[in-house]
Amino acid sequence: MEDLPKRAVKEQQKDETALVLGTLLKEGDTLTKSHLADVIYEQFGLPKRFCKEIVDLFFDEALECLVRGEELKLSNFGVFSIKQKSERPGRNPKSGESAIIKARQVVSFHPSGQLRKEVVEGRKHAAIALQASGAR
Repeated sequence: MEDLPKRAVKEQQKDETALVLGTLLKEGDTLTKSHLADVIYEQFGLPKRFCKEIVDLFFDEALECLVRGEELKLSNFGVFSIKQKSERPGRNPKSGESAIIKARQVVSFHPSGQLRKEVVEGRKHAAIALQASGAR
């Protein structure tokens, strides 16, 4: 791997990670923290318990960041932030009764341009594959 340029090495690692994830997840499965720990285990050969701790620490720190009111920026993925929603009038959809929706905080996510591009390209590739197979 030392002879390859850094970009090629990154692409190779990305492909290997996708391959590992592909073997761990079946179509329609949900990606879980356990799956992420398995990917770290497969890629780096660290003890499984340690891999699980790494994933748990990441999500704990991400949660703490948001609780503190800070933005969580993940390069080439997006930004999670806390938004303040003010009190507003609303309506119970079942009964039609008017009610006041209390002020609250909500988590907001804004995907990066790179993520949007990857998702759109992935959808295009999937649609092309479906068309090629004759499925509708």
